[in-house]
Amino acid sequence: DGARALSLLKDAPSLHTLALVLNDNNVGGDGARALSLLKDAPSLHTLTLWLNNNNVGDDGARALSLLKDAPSLHTLTLWLNNNNVGDDGARALSLLKDAPSLHTLTLWLDTNNVGGDGARALSLLKDAPSLHTLELWLDNNNVGDDGARALSLLKDAPSLHTLALGLNNNNVGGDGARALSLLKDAPSLHTLALVLDNNDVGDDGARALSLLKDAPSLHTLELWLDNNNVGDDGARALSLLKDAPSLHTLTLGLNNNNVGDDGARALSLLKDAPSLHTLTLWLNNNNVGGDGARALSLLKDAPSL
Repeated sequence: DGARALSLLKDAPSLHTLALVLNDNNVGGDGARALSLLKDAPSLHTLTLWLNNNNVGDDGARALSLLKDAPSLHTLTLWLNNNNVGDDGARALSLLKDAPSLHTLTLWLDTNNVGGDGARALSLLKDAPSLHTLELWLDNNNVGDDGARALSLLKDAPSLHTLALGLNNNNVGGDGARALSLLKDAPSLHTLALVLDNNDVGDDGARALSLLKDAPSLHTLELWLDNNNVGDDGARALSLLKDAPSLHTLTLGLNNNNVGDDGARALSLLKDAPSLHTLTLWLNNNNVGGDGARALSLLKDAPSL
C-alpha cells in the first residue's frame, strides 16, 4: 500500500528528479509493480530506486523493466541487492535496453541468484541506442566463465564510454578473464572498472587482462583482483599496462595474492607509462619484502606521476 501511494508521485507536474530509499522493507512484487507506474511521470528524467532486501523477486523485476517506457528518462539507478531476482528477473531487466533516451544505467544485483543465463540476458543492454554509461554490480552471484564471456559482448555497445562490472565472488576463472579482456575492443570506451575479487583468475587471467593496454581510448582503469591466486608472473603481465597509449589513471587491487619481490620489481615498470599521472597499487598481504619496496620506490621516476 505504501509503494502504491508513492507511485502517485508520477502526477507531480514538474518533477524531473526523484530518489526513493526503501531498503529493508517488504515492498515485494506488488510494490515494485506499483512503483513501475512512475514511468508515467511526463517530465521525469532521473530516477533512483533503493529497494535492497525487499522480496522483489523476478515478478518485481519484470514490473520494473516497464520503466523503459518513461518518455523522458535518461538516468536510472535500481538498487535490487538481495532480492532473489534470478535469471528470469535479469532477463526482464535487460528490456531496459529499449528505453529510447536512457544514457546512464546502474543496476545493483548483488546476491540475487543470477547465473550465466542472466548475464547473457544483461549483455543485451549493449543494444540500448543512447547508452553511454553502464554499471552492472553482480557480486556474490554465480555468473562463471560463461557469464563473463557473455558480458564481454558489451564491447559492441557503440556509444558506451564508461563501464563498471562488479563480479566479486562469481566463480570467474582464467577463461572468463580472457573473455573480459575483449572489452579493449569497445570503440568508445575510456573508463573501465572490473571488480573480480575473490575469484580464481590466476596468472593466466592476469596475462589476459593485461591486453586491456590495447584499448585505444582507455584513460581510466580500475582492476580489482584481490584473492585471485595472482603471483609474480601475473604481476609481470599487468606491468604491460604501461603501454596503454591514453592511460592516465590506474588502480590495481592485488591484495591477498602471492606477489613477491619479483612481481613488485615488474610493477615498478609502470613508471614508464608516458601519460600516467595517478597510480594506486594495493598489495596488502603478499610476499613483498625490502627488495620489492626498493623497486617500487622507482615509481618516483614516472614523468607525469
